[in-house]
Amino acid sequence: MRRAAFWLIILLCTLPLSLGIVSAQQLPRYEVMILVNRDGVNVRILPALGAEVIGFVNAGWTAQATGRSPDNDWVRIDFNGQEGWIGVAVINIFGDINILPVADPRTIPYGGWESPRAGLSSATSPISGRLANSGVRVRAGPSTAYPVFANAPRYAVFPLTGRTANNAWLQVNFEGTLGWVATQHVEIQGGASILDLPIDGIVAESIPFSQPTQEDYLGTLQFMLDRVNLAQPSLDAIRATWTNVALGSRSACGPFPARPSDMHIPQELLAAFFPTLNPLLTDFNIAMANVRLAIDLWIEACSRSQPDPGVVGLATVQGALSAIEAADAQFADLRRRINELLPDLTQLGPNQCAFTFSGATDVLPLLQINKIYIDRFTPEKTVAGYCFDATTGQRLFLETLQIAPSNIVHFLAASPFDNPTNFIATGSGVFGTNLLTVGPVIIPATGRYLLLLSDRGGDVRAEPPQGTFAVFIRDADVLANFADPSLVIDLATGQPTGQFNIAELIPPGAPGTTGTPGVVPTPGAAVCPSTAFTCAQLFSCGEAQACLAAGNFSLDPDADGIPCEETLCR
Repeated sequence: MRRAAFWLIILLCTLPLSLGIVSAQQLPRYEVMILVNRDGVNVRILPALGAEVIGFVNAGWTAQATGRSPDNDWVRIDFNGQEGWIGVAVINIFGDINILPVADPRTIPYGGWESPRAGLSSATSPISGRLANSGVRVRAGPSTAYPVFANAPRYAVFPLTGRTANNAWLQVNFEGTLGWVATQHVEIQGGASILDLPIDGIVAESIPFSQPTQEDYLGTLQFMLDRVNLAQPSLDAIRATWTNVALGSRSACGPFPARPSDMHIPQELLAAFFPTLNPLLTDFNIAMANVRLAIDLWIEACSRSQPDPGVVGLATVQGALSAIEAADAQFADLRRRINELLPDLTQLGPNQCAFTFSGATDVLPLLQINKIYIDRFTPEKTVAGYCFDATTGQRLFLETLQIAPSNIVHFLAASPFDNPTNFIATGSGVFGTNLLTVGPVIIPATGRYLLLLSDRGGDVRAEPPQGTFAVFIRDADVLANFADPSLVIDLATGQPTGQFNIAELIPPGAPGTTGTPGVVPTPGAAVCPSTAFTCAQLFSCGEAQACLAAGNFSLDPDADGIPCEETLCR
């Protein structure tokens, strides 16, 4: 079971995510300047033709570039206090565009995947803001081009955790979602100054969810469980305080326990899993409200006088203890219900490994070197992770082969299992080419490694991603002198140079196929991979003959005993 959003985090992450307000760190500025070389140039809200125009500039206008689009056709600039995009075709660039961070407000959070300034967070701040006049949209970045995470209602109060350099946007934590709102809508509380907030804000604890998938659902459950555990110390501390008061003992005022906040789930995800998530979310927020009530009653008592049994009324003591008792039962119930919904990761098979990153755990296939593993991408699953074991100095080729029909364009990355953001190899395929080969990669140390795959064909492909592919970790030294080449992929053609029983390689549940993934049979006579395959899906004449013998007469429409005679058996 793989979590698509979870793997995308790991694949694109190059720096550890920091936690809380102390992770404030201004994003780097790059010495890349642009000069507009013609009049009437559009500045757009997105890096795309046809996107909303937010202004115009003429020849001679200059600005510092702060980012680039994934295809290098657009650069991002600061335009009158907001993010703007200008096409490369109408500017001169002074400096190396490739040093700019890749950005796109439609898909990449502000700060990039390596240091996202939007997402899920439990951070608080001594400075808070209030929406005095109207509600406001909380966005993934400081621009109306970024997607909306949540809608904060009028009179909402939230911690302020950062600002843009021009003070036009504020970073806020709205019910556990770190995002950005326009400064003009926010009333600063307590006479504080936004100038005390860090420029560019703080780093999110985890990437926001963008699609209502099963993988995001599991990630939300795990995050909710983690939030319950994080709130437990506050519950324990306030229980001890009120118990002392109820028993007639004296309790000191301050420092007070941390007040746990409610949790927010993006509407798209909540709607997709409403019957399960909404009851949990409701009970979670009620439990946190009970903890806050008990803490607030003690803060109120301390604000009047030094409390003792004679100062704190019996009704207040009973109310606080009732809230604590309710929260304690609710915490236990939430843990039970969430754990029942999360997958059991304790029982691993011989060809599996458990991988943990940023507080989340998943079970991955364990790949064997020089053995082929077959997997599949669908519109709902476009990332995958695997583990493999290797030794110091071993030279490996990391390969993926698209099995027709497939429109996948792979991006591949490999890293140490215990240090997943320290990539030892990366590579990207080319649209229209079936084979991706990265290597030889020289293994730096004996141990377990992580192999990540994602689809990068969205920019050049109109239809949804879908297709079956082979994953092959090839030992360059062993197979270089291998007598039987049946396991080797031909780098020129992108096809296996020998014949193998692909039916035994297709994962269970693949359309029209059966078998066990990750098994490479003994080389020998060709075997029909599937009686549902067409000539275009077969690799060799031997497979076509085997499928015809197995009863797939559609391969021989003229019934002359020669299958696929126009392609494979000519």
